[in-house]
Amino acid sequence: MNGNAMLQHFRFPLFGTRLNGEISYMNLAAERFLGASLSRLDGLPIEAVLTLVLNGGGVMGSADLARLVEGESTVVVTTPENGDTPSQDFLISVSPVEDDAGERCGYTIALTSYTDIPDALGHHLRSRLDPLTELLGRKEFERRLENLVNDAAISSRTHALLNIDIDQFKLINDIRGHVAGDNLIKQVAELLNKELYSGDTLCRLGGDEFGILLSNVDQYEARSVASRLVKVVKRMDFVWDGISHSVSISAGVVLIDETSQSRERVMSQADIAVYSAKEEGRGKVHVYDVRDNQLGRMRDDMEAVQQINVALERNDFMLVEEKIIPLSVTCSPDARYAELLIRMCRDGKVLSPGYFMPAAERFGLMPQIDRWVLETFVRYAEGHPELNDSDAMFSINLSGQSLCQEAFLEFVYRKLERSRFNPALVCFEITETVAIRNFQLVKDFISRVHGLGGRFALDDFGTGMSSFGYLQELPVDFVKIDGMFVRDMDKDPVHEAMVRTINDISHVLGKKTIAEFVEREEIAERLKELKVDYFQGHIYGAPQPLIPQ
Repeated sequence: MNGNAMLQHFRFPLFGTRLNGEISYMNLAAERFLGASLSRLDGLPIEAVLTLVLNGGGVMGSADLARLVEGESTVVVTTPENGDTPSQDFLISVSPVEDDAGERCGYTIALTSYTDIPDALGHHLRSRLDPLTELLGRKEFERRLENLVNDAAISSRTHALLNIDIDQFKLINDIRGHVAGDNLIKQVAELLNKELYSGDTLCRLGGDEFGILLSNVDQYEARSVASRLVKVVKRMDFVWDGISHSVSISAGVVLIDETSQSRERVMSQADIAVYSAKEEGRGKVHVYDVRDNQLGRMRDDMEAVQQINVALERNDFMLVEEKIIPLSVTCSPDARYAELLIRMCRDGKVLSPGYFMPAAERFGLMPQIDRWVLETFVRYAEGHPELNDSDAMFSINLSGQSLCQEAFLEFVYRKLERSRFNPALVCFEITETVAIRNFQLVKDFISRVHGLGGRFALDDFGTGMSSFGYLQELPVDFVKIDGMFVRDMDKDPVHEAMVRTINDISHVLGKKTIAEFVEREEIAERLKELKVDYFQGHIYGAPQPLIPQ
């Protein structure tokens, strides 16, 4: 039994047309579907009988039949909304009809809905669905969203996109396991589906993210739907292995109207809205508003995130070195000490960290950036073996996000252990606050790297916890005195006292000191008087590329 015969057997609407697209046959299910008999419709073009919107947005007509036969055997079409009848999606299958001579003389057109697919056809057609939740997948979601954006552009109707994200999903997924995570996604999907009305579209966009499309609603209605869904999920009781977990979702709402420029822009706005909902405390609803300054800042951040990902993929970052100058006469005059700083290269311009670092920190991309920095330096050091026997040291910053990941710390250790250069060339800079909050983890990491010959500096000392007791326990080699005390210490006696105190205690503990943000000769001279070991700043020039461009 071929596909169309099977569909006819299951009483799905089946139409026959002549080669020019005129109706020539309808089964009983088709007549019931249209509410009209073949005798009334015989000879009419297919577009006059069936109004089916194709993926590209146009209405299927006689001229499309041959193309649909040559293309995919089954495609998705949508009936437009008509009065109180909501739009509906169907799978349409077009097959050729041949005469006794084997010449094509017409077509058969079979319709079926997503929920009425026979098992015999399921493998092919259900491949379009998300396998975990059996909801529509991202590709179909984007097609339908495109249709709503196009409709809003040419009509007075407004629609809405709801972006739903499960709060703290990663925590449950990591602690309870991936099977528990999958079951949570399925249960949330089922709960959301039950709460939506006929004509609403629920899709799984990936991971723990869902998209909902609402047709012919205003902003108030869309927010009401989102609020109802948030409340329903809050009442959900997710139990796994006998342990109950509270669950919540965050929802971002975007109105689709004549100002919506594209599908991509609407989805970007929805991402921004759901992130804002999470920042407001999770389990919240946030409606996108172009006048919202916070959302504007977040949109800028997300654009920067995209640029970061592109830069990582294309290797569009560069390292520059800022000199660390010895103040003591006991230091070698040929010493090469420097802090390595990262810059982004885009459109022929070099962008400072202020452009991309806040977004990287906000969206958890610092470990990827730290990894790029270390790998780039390793390649540089292995390519310059003369550095191994010189008095040189290159400081590399490790972010708080990286220091909290044991897997990242293991990566750093293995990279140094297996490298073909002297690990003593590297000095990792860690911030005071992060070191204290992750004290034992950081202390163990320092001990392991010290075993290879690597060194450590405690950065920004004086601005965080400022605990000299912790400083005594942390086996760092250098203490960097924060620039907020250094830059005006010749004019502010309190700041000078802070510099003197940090320097003296560090020396008693056997650690060398580095003063940051030295911009004037007067400051450099005062630091020499206090016997600070090193300083860095732009007093002798701006940072230079580590690897010439």
